[in-house]
Amino acid sequence: MRAAEPSVRGVFMSVQSFFVLADTAKCTGCRACELACFAGHLEKRPLTAGCISSPVTPRLFLTREGVLCMPVQCHHCEDAPCLRSCLTGAISRKNGVVVLDQNRCIACKNCAMACPFGAVQVFSGDELAESGGDCHVKKLVYKCDLCVDSGEPACAANCPNKALRLVDPAAEIEEKRISAINAMGSGIPEAMPASGHEGGGV
Repeated sequence: MRAAEPSVRGVFMSVQSFFVLADTAKCTGCRACELACFAGHLEKRPLTAGCISSPVTPRLFLTREGVLCMPVQCHHCEDAPCLRSCLTGAISRKNGVVVLDQNRCIACKNCAMACPFGAVQVFSGDELAESGGDCHVKKLVYKCDLCVDSGEPACAANCPNKALRLVDPAAEIEEKRISAINAMGSGIPEAMPASGHEGGGV
């Protein structure tokens, strides 16, 4: 029996980090996840997509390679390389979620280089200005924060093909152990009597 999906409320109190996992077989590259992520982090949300005047800066990044496509985002590693490489303490762990404080970030790019998934993006002021953003901002660094303020990852909640899901590693590992026991147990013959034979004969 499949383990229940993790609850989106109060889920971040777990010691082991949750993260969002993508299924390449279901992802069509529609970028709904990127737009949902961007909209979910806007301080002042527009009523319609046509009202958006700032550049679209999501915290996950749709990536294509040949026939495959899937969004790449932070895995909130237990021993996070981005956190260890941060010089100013801008990256920290809160209730299992690796988060970034923009006010302390100097955009040195250490975290972007350290991340093995390429899940940290650095935007320059020129890039933001060309897109209509704030040209006074020199650098902005973005990474997934699991939408901790809303309690539910916007990307997973808005994927039309259900290609994204919030993963509870501990629960899924336990599920695999149970499946392994059931698979191995089905091939074991019924236990013999402890003595190895019946009756008092030799």
